[in-house]
Amino acid sequence: MGNIFSIRILRVIFNFIGLFYLLSLSLYAENLPDKEYIIGPEDILEIKVWDNEDLNSIVEVSQEGTFTFLLIGRVQANGRSVFELEDIIEKKLADGYLVSPQVTITLKEYNSRKVFVLGEVNKPGSYPLKGNTHILGLISQAGGVTASAGQTVTIVRPRSLHQSGKIGSREGKENEIITLDLGDFDTNSKYDTFVVANGDSIYINRAPRVFVIGEVQSPGELKWERGLTIRQAISLAGGSTEKASPKRVIVIRMKSGVEKELKPKMDEFVLPGDIIKVPGRYF
Repeated sequence: MGNIFSIRILRVIFNFIGLFYLLSLSLYAENLPDKEYIIGPEDILEIKVWDNEDLNSIVEVSQEGTFTFLLIGRVQANGRSVFELEDIIEKKLADGYLVSPQVTITLKEYNSRKVFVLGEVNKPGSYPLKGNTHILGLISQAGGVTASAGQTVTIVRPRSLHQSGKIGSREGKENEIITLDLGDFDTNSKYDTFVVANGDSIYINRAPRVFVIGEVQSPGELKWERGLTIRQAISLAGGSTEKASPKRVIVIRMKSGVEKELKPKMDEFVLPGDIIKVPGRYF
């Protein structure tokens, strides 16, 4: 009886150890992206030295990429991962100051790596880039798109360019322009792995507009959507008035910089920028 009880106790202990191990792995995995983050100027770090609370501090990386830490002085942080910086500080502290120091660094603010989300989002502004960030997640952080947003996203990405000439080579910068269609994210697998890069400016463009004028209940502009017909556009404008002459509807469309008046069928598709004019009757 005693042996059975002992076995049960051991099982409970092993199960508890296993659960603790799994939880530890989970916490480690969640913290891993921070550990691989490349530190830069203006990042704010919380540095803790186990069993040496007097050394714990919060530091800001300077524009030169350094900060000052107790005992060891100035530390170069720019361009190093959190893992690397922990190792460097541990080695410096072990060099005549502490025995087997253990250092943990936590990122308090991600300020060196930013992207900008602009245009038709509810919270335009700059956002920290913590790791591999998907563009849809970034748009979500910016409060999602507004009712006026279109499907097109324009990304302006700075990139380095080495130019050679007679005098020698110099490093310049040019912008790479990337255009994405949000409607393709559900169907195009290549977008599944598309991530934004440091310094990206992401513009959520306003949807193209069409205009309905003349004898309709609510003349004005409408948001253009792919597949919108003339009949649907008139309906969205409140429908025709009693004075309308539906058979005489015309579409004013720009072609090669010149306005053209077209007499379309009601089920033809509207193009961005079209002006749909619903004339009145003669009598």
